[in-house]
Amino acid sequence: MPTTSLNDDTKTLPSRQATPEEQTIIDEVLSLYQARPTEQSYAHYAPTAVFHDPVSIAKGLPSIQSQFNGMPKAFSSSTTESYRVLDDPSAPDCLRLDLTQRYVFKTGQAKTLNSLVTLRRGADGRIVHHEEEWDHKENRTGEDGFLGRLNEWRKKADAKLVEKMVPADPNKV
Repeated sequence: MPTTSLNDDTKTLPSRQATPEEQTIIDEVLSLYQARPTEQSYAHYAPTAVFHDPVSIAKGLPSIQSQFNGMPKAFSSSTTESYRVLDDPSAPDCLRLDLTQRYVFKTGQAKTLNSLVTLRRGADGRIVHHEEEWDHKENRTGEDGFLGRLNEWRKKADAKLVEKMVPADPNKV
């Protein structure tokens, strides 16, 4: 496995101003990262959307809802320290963010992560794929050989487990 990523260059991409429509989506997605899920936050996702990060691969809106609705159970706080909209000509169909988020676990331990967040939107404007790549490193998938397939299976199993334990309804969090 190479030690660099195709995404290494994303850290140096210039910023751009979000459109008003994009800013609405960004604000709602950031509320999910801030462990403040609402029904409105999820209104921007297609029913068949996929969320993929280093921990899980959640397929379908109910599974995505469970992933983010579970955050208040693990974190006492989650604060967006900074974000910028990336001007990425290589991904014209995507809204890409350079996001720095500080998570404080219920144990008191804190962790700050810098991530590349990519939101691919469908023809109707709703998010069809939400990818979070910690430190801008590509997520491993089944295309990465045997270990990648094992990791992908684990991520899908993790998402299913969270889905069984955490309600999809943000009002029940």
